[in-house]
Amino acid sequence: MKVSFVGNFGARPEVAKAILGKVTEKIEPTILYDIGDTQRLIPALAEAEIVVSHIWKSDFPEAPRLKFLQSPAAGLDLIDVPSLRPGVTICNVDGHEQAIAEYVLMTMLALSHKLIDIATAFREKGSWLGGGAGGGPLHGEILDKTVGIVGYGKIGREVAKRAAAFGCTVIAANRSPIADKGEASEIYPLGELDRMLPRCDFVVIAAGLGPETRNLIDAGRLALMKPTALLINIGRAPITDEAALFAALRDNKIGGAALDVWWRYPTPAEPLNRPSQFPFHELPNVLMTPHCSSATVEARDRRLSGVARNIDRFVRGEPLRNVVLTT
Repeated sequence: MKVSFVGNFGARPEVAKAILGKVTEKIEPTILYDIGDTQRLIPALAEAEIVVSHIWKSDFPEAPRLKFLQSPAAGLDLIDVPSLRPGVTICNVDGHEQAIAEYVLMTMLALSHKLIDIATAFREKGSWLGGGAGGGPLHGEILDKTVGIVGYGKIGREVAKRAAAFGCTVIAANRSPIADKGEASEIYPLGELDRMLPRCDFVVIAAGLGPETRNLIDAGRLALMKPTALLINIGRAPITDEAALFAALRDNKIGGAALDVWWRYPTPAEPLNRPSQFPFHELPNVLMTPHCSSATVEARDRRLSGVARNIDRFVRGEPLRNVVLTT
């Protein structure tokens, strides 16, 4: 069975090596990090029955033997599905939702308690204004707050479990109907998001990116949020309107944000590329992280183990896990 690891995620040396170390069935791997290397990409795709990649472009060479595309990521927004040959099964991964949910609760707590501002001022300036002894302004807590989760899949449910344990009320909005509400007290159809947003003290974006979610959180919906509300995005940046979110944060129309996903990412030509065309880094009410919410040792092992197990299942002719669709 010939397997091609393609692109800057699936073919990253430490990723491909770790997956191959977990595969138990006999396979013939090819590892190609640079998708611009057409001379190697053509034979790699021509022979592959399995491709491990989070990206598939419409101008990729033909892959006549391809039957199974395994993404090592959750989102499939970089896979051009129509350009795949008919009959290809596409799977994604899970195992990162626990780490991401911890990140969400961590940022909820840090923003509410102004932890970073207070700790930085105390360390760098010796300021006591963040504490009772200094008589400074009080900060908040998350007890009894309402958390609205946009996208109630595996990540959203893990967030809900942890938020409920902290005494929060959880509500959610989802694209498809939900039979088991889990920890959520109410679940709105995505089309009724405008009814949910005014209730939220926290808005957690945990949806995938698609035509119906691109720019879902626009200027109008940001205006529906409480002026104290905090937005946390661990889904995809384009679910929020970039310019509208910057303006709302700059003008204090909402209380703040924790952003782990971005509109721009590093490239070989620009390895230090700023994550947005707008200077979010200049805003004091924004907690910025470089798409690291799932980057734990444990999450990486769960995800890569899942990829390896799916390769083994395919070789043995067993049902695959995390099937998203078949072309």
